[in-house]
Amino acid sequence: GRVGHAVSGGAFPAACCSGPTCQMSKRPATDDELMPPPGSSVRVPASYLPCKTFQGPRPGYFFRLGDTGPGYYVDRVARDAATRAMPPPPKRRKNAQELLADAEAKAGFTAGGGSGRGTESNAFADDSTVLDETGLRKLVLQFERRYAANQQLRLKHPHSPEKFVDSEVDLDESLRALSGLAGYPELYPEFCRLNAVPSILGLLSHDNPDISAHALELLHELTDADSVESHEQGGLALVTSFVKESGYEVLLASLVRFSKNELNSSEDASAVHHGLGIVENVLEIDPEQVGEMVARCDGGLPVWILKRATRSFGKKNAGDDDSVDDVRSYAAEVLAILCQTDNNEVKLLIGKDGGIDRLLRAVAPYKKKDPTNESEREWLENVFDAQCACLALPENRDLFVQNEGLELMLLLMRSKKHVRVAAIKTTDHALTNHKTGSERFVDALGLKSAFSAFMGKGKKKNPSKAESADVAAEEEERAVSVVASLFANLDSDGDAPRYGRLCAKFVEDDFAKCDRLCELWSSYVGKVAHVDAKLARDTRDGGVLEGADEDELYVERLGGGLYTLELLGSIIGSAYATKHEGIRARLLLQLEQNSDEVWDGNEDAALRLLRPVRNVLETHAENIGDVDGEETQMRRRMRVVKLIVALGGGRDEAREDEVWDGNEDAALRLLRPVRNVLETHAENIGDVDGEETQMRRRMRVVKLIVALGGGRDEAREDEVWDGNE
Repeated sequence: GRVGHAVSGGAFPAACCSGPTCQMSKRPATDDELMPPPGSSVRVPASYLPCKTFQGPRPGYFFRLGDTGPGYYVDRVARDAATRAMPPPPKRRKNAQELLADAEAKAGFTAGGGSGRGTESNAFADDSTVLDETGLRKLVLQFERRYAANQQLRLKHPHSPEKFVDSEVDLDESLRALSGLAGYPELYPEFCRLNAVPSILGLLSHDNPDISAHALELLHELTDADSVESHEQGGLALVTSFVKESGYEVLLASLVRFSKNELNSSEDASAVHHGLGIVENVLEIDPEQVGEMVARCDGGLPVWILKRATRSFGKKNAGDDDSVDDVRSYAAEVLAILCQTDNNEVKLLIGKDGGIDRLLRAVAPYKKKDPTNESEREWLENVFDAQCACLALPENRDLFVQNEGLELMLLLMRSKKHVRVAAIKTTDHALTNHKTGSERFVDALGLKSAFSAFMGKGKKKNPSKAESADVAAEEEERAVSVVASLFANLDSDGDAPRYGRLCAKFVEDDFAKCDRLCELWSSYVGKVAHVDAKLARDTRDGGVLEGADEDELYVERLGGGLYTLELLGSIIGSAYATKHEGIRARLLLQLEQNSDEVWDGNEDAALRLLRPVRNVLETHAENIGDVDGEETQMRRRMRVVKLIVALGGGRDEAREDEVWDGNEDAALRLLRPVRNVLETHAENIGDVDGEETQMRRRMRVVKLIVALGGGRDEAREDEVWDGNE
């Protein structure tokens, strides 16, 4: 028969059939009539209500004869439309605990602040994650909460580690999560504003050494040069906060704590390494912090680094040849960085209380052996670098001489071991502007070793190809500097015997030292000429040094060989000033071989041959600085003037073919004879009327020399000397 349908409660005609069951009832069916009787085995689907006849409309259903039978079936389309039309239920406001849990989940942590074991708790394990100020605040909030929870549990259960071990795992995970901040130095100011640095420094003294070690590692990562390179202000903000919160004091305590067992524990050794790394990174971010390091704890941090760099644990095992551990090597590197800063306080601190003696004792064993590996070689070089930097101060040079440092350096120079060049370098620093050291060096029979290096003898046997050229060049330059310092510090009056022994070296072996001196002069003249040609190209329009001033160009020339050439010029002048006929003749003969001039015994020819030496010395005199004071500057200039006069300066040596075309260089050449005469006059001003009068007269003549081109535009015509130093 026909089947009637009702959609969404609408009326449909029923099927036509005979019998009372097929007639439509006018009253709606009750729920009891729609449901099967109790005890029935019929299972009623949720979407179907059985009914033999249409009993009126029912909301959400329609009547039909379906697969299951006649009855009311769910109208899904109408019900979904009605559901969408309903207004959404009001949202419940979350409490603080739920908000923090959501923030942790969004950042990648497990809800509730747990350790999240079994899941990845590091929020920045994925490189694609970007940290902003909001994320940083969440990380710091979580870290502070876990830190406080751990402290509370430790105070409540000090003798029950099992009750606070989970909180320490959580705290450690928070520390590791903060390491992601290292890639965002622009957030460091906000990190400091959130006052997180004091909490991290507090963890350095945590009872759990693993927590303290991880805190050191975090600070090392945050201060790393690569991390702060893109945002210097962020690095400075972090360093400022670190210092403000007594960071150096806490760091020193941590280094002392972990160094006690570093030999037997790789974790403790790693912690000490991170602590030293913090010092290096802080100095790279702000070199001025070296003054703060000296001021805090009476300089305890630099002194600890000195002791650690010079402390030897010996062989770890019976067959182990490596006596230099990684931490000791790194400590020596940091020590060298400290000493090579411009701060003199740290040099004095290292030098006093046996510091110079410690450095000497550290290198003494190497007069009989060579470093066994690259790590030990780097450690040895860093110790020598630190010692040379400390010798920049006269006080430390005195201590070096008192501790028999020169005698040890002579033993190292004669050993022909790896330390030979480093020993010559240290001797050079010790003798610079140090009269007592030069006298001690000659008395210790050091002239033989010095001139052996000067002649290129006594080198290490079978050097590697990589180091042979560089080592030979450095040894050559250092030996020249040592000989020049001896001539500068010894004089023919007060040190006649020592000065005579020095000059005699240029006579022995048929004037071999004179030949070597002129050979080196010719070599470095070529080097400087090559550098000058390169600078001429670089200073043209579009060159890398376009617009560079004279001081910058002079520094470039010094690095290219002019510094050593000036030293060689001073040695030639000093040897020529001895007035020894044999020395003078040999020097002129050797200079003639590399010059267009011909020396026939005539004085004018000698003056022409010596002119290039005088020119180099004049340039040197013009550029002597006043770092050590005006009095020292004047004394050094006067010594160079004496050498220029000894080489013929002040004579009538004007070139007849000189033409002035308005060029400043031509004017300087034309005025050179006048300057030479004034230099001779200044040298011979006596002290009959007292030293002050002598100095005043000399100062006036020097001003005239400068006005005529000596020292270029250094003269201050309105300067008045009133006796004040």
